[in-house]
Amino acid sequence: MNGTFEIFAIILMVGLTVWVFLRMTRRSPKKVKDTLATRQERAVWAWARVVNASHGTPGLGGMVRVSLELEVHLPGTPPYTANATWLVEESALEYVETGKEISLRADPKAPEYIFPHGSWAQAVDRK
Repeated sequence: MNGTFEIFAIILMVGLTVWVFLRMTRRSPKKVKDTLATRQERAVWAWARVVNASHGTPGLGGMVRVSLELEVHLPGTPPYTANATWLVEESALEYVETGKEISLRADPKAPEYIFPHGSWAQAVDRK
């Protein structure tokens, strides 16, 4: 009878330890790191006026690296200025000339992340 009690006490202590460990690990929320892909998925429609645009020479595939200064109009927020670097098709450079208005997508949680809203350009990953 005494041996049965000791085995029961050991099983109870191991079970209690496992239960406490599981409760403590479930309470600590894991911080998810935002990647460019998650920011792009979360981005919503916005529009912007091109304040300044500068571009280099066309590279492989006819893509041109364009640095933009934009006045972004995100619904529900006041206009703000943001900088973005995109790879733009050479034939679409007229879309990003100074003074033009363009459709884009912006991450509402991190509005400095601006993405083109079209297949003529792609965002350059910030490192």
